[in-house]
Amino acid sequence: MKYLKKIVAAFFCAVLLFSCQKKSAESKNAKSEPIVSQPPKSESDEIKKVFQEIPKGVPSGTIEKTGGFFDCAELSYPKNVIVIDDELYPDKKKKREAFTNAISSGSVDSSKLSEDEALILLFGTVDLSDGNVSDSDHSYFDEFDSETHKKVHADFVYEVGSNKTILGIENAKIAFGGLRIKARPTNTANNIVIRNVEFWDAHGSTDFDTLIPEFKDKKAGSDQISVEGTYAKGEYVSEFIPENIWIDHCSFSDGVCVDLDRNFNHDGAIDVKAVHNMTISWCDFSNHDKVTLIGSGDKFTESKDRQITFHHNYYHGTVQRMPRSRGCQVHLYNNVYENIGTEKNHGYSLGPGIGSLFIVEGNTFGSHKGKILRYADSSKPEDETFSKLFVNKNNPELDSKNSEQFELHAVNEKPFLIPYEYDLLSAEESATLVKAQAGATLKYNVR
Repeated sequence: MKYLKKIVAAFFCAVLLFSCQKKSAESKNAKSEPIVSQPPKSESDEIKKVFQEIPKGVPSGTIEKTGGFFDCAELSYPKNVIVIDDELYPDKKKKREAFTNAISSGSVDSSKLSEDEALILLFGTVDLSDGNVSDSDHSYFDEFDSETHKKVHADFVYEVGSNKTILGIENAKIAFGGLRIKARPTNTANNIVIRNVEFWDAHGSTDFDTLIPEFKDKKAGSDQISVEGTYAKGEYVSEFIPENIWIDHCSFSDGVCVDLDRNFNHDGAIDVKAVHNMTISWCDFSNHDKVTLIGSGDKFTESKDRQITFHHNYYHGTVQRMPRSRGCQVHLYNNVYENIGTEKNHGYSLGPGIGSLFIVEGNTFGSHKGKILRYADSSKPEDETFSKLFVNKNNPELDSKNSEQFELHAVNEKPFLIPYEYDLLSAEESATLVKAQAGATLKYNVR
């Protein structure tokens, strides 16, 4: 980071020295170079961008193979690099604004959703609540209208535009809110990478006050990351579906909150309503109830509309939905599940539903309060939407003792063609690696 700050300081001096002179042709040509950072407007209305090569130590060029569906597209890291840190943005709200603008538009100066590319280098914490929520005070979400009983404050959610990479460099944390990746006519929501970031307590509330008897069963809807398509009313297939999403080496938890028995303030860690070519790898999930829901209803049965690989993820101290699904092609390999469920909420790890095609290989299933696998498929064996389960070399292996309806859904051949290369380790070998390396553990030497 010292390297980047020296570049910024040198550039500022040059601008001040020549600010009264006419811009030269050389300055004009510099606009085509990669952008390293965009300082806040408060520094100078004239200083808009800092031009320099991508700093050493930051990933560049072709994105590496992920061992999952994401590999169906060959993509490169963006060259437009934006630095978000506490020195450029000492004011917390301005830091949040710069970050949420960058992930939406590809510029710190605009919040308008854009498909312009950007590689956002994040240092430290971004508080999406702008100080309204903290570890010690969540009362912001305890307010409800006295007449309608609706919640007063909306959840803190910010949208990510296409062609954006968020890379946590040093203690990167996104706190007290969530990110939305949504395909729509104005944004394809394609080619998005999020790596090495801690997602902390996406706190929200139920839509209505649960102290009122008629609303006592309402639950929260605040996700840490949501991936969504756009569907016409009454339609369950769409051309507007996110594509090429990779979430890697991230950590997800409810922070200091305990919301495991009944989710009053949190929903999914990563919820996916629709996606083509998604990899979720080397992530750590803890202290969370409903981890990943795939498909939002039983009418979403087209398996090719939700293609996701989960590998080398560590689930511990979680309860359910790892994942729970409808209409999907899901490949799970070399994941670790431990300490699943609570005394009041036994939960489960895998919950395939209608139209779900699961390939489950080399996973480690530790202690569970309930079953490892629970089915939620209302279709019949003769239906095209009847879910299928292929298992291979898990520890322990899934069977009729630890899984509901196992013999009804188990198949001897993989129910879909895996279109990418991957290295399957033994459950025992992968468990050791996953426990040591999952989560926001990557180190980047950019100093």
